[in-house]
Amino acid sequence: MSARLAQFDSLLSRRRAARTTTTTNTSPVQPPRTLRDPWGEPVAEFSRFPSDLALLKAAFRLQADDWIGPLADDGQSHRLNAAWRLALLRADRHGRARYSRDVGPQWLSSPRVARPGERPAALRRELHAAAVQQLWLAGWKLA
Repeated sequence: MSARLAQFDSLLSRRRAARTTTTTNTSPVQPPRTLRDPWGEPVAEFSRFPSDLALLKAAFRLQADDWIGPLADDGQSHRLNAAWRLALLRADRHGRARYSRDVGPQWLSSPRVARPGERPAALRRELHAAAVQQLWLAGWKLA
């Protein structure tokens, strides 16, 4: 019985060793992707395809104390359904100039009407995708 267990154990260890060598050696090295603004200037470089949120953070040069997320736009609401937009709120940095004169949110996406009770994660993904789509329409490129 112990000989069978030893044989089984050696087969498992060979299988694990074969799997780790094939997965580490076959992964191709992807060239870095560069996010360029509408004027062709490089803004950020990514080692793999970035998420929508990573693209937005790079494009708008978000700092650690800035906030980006869904915010209800009271001017666009329809009856009981709220209109949500992706908003950027910049932190007040003492001693440095503001990025804009407006103290309110910077709207990054078009409004999306959502019913009460919708999943916030799905709404956030849709708003991120809409904001990235607006980046592409404005001339941003990922090469």
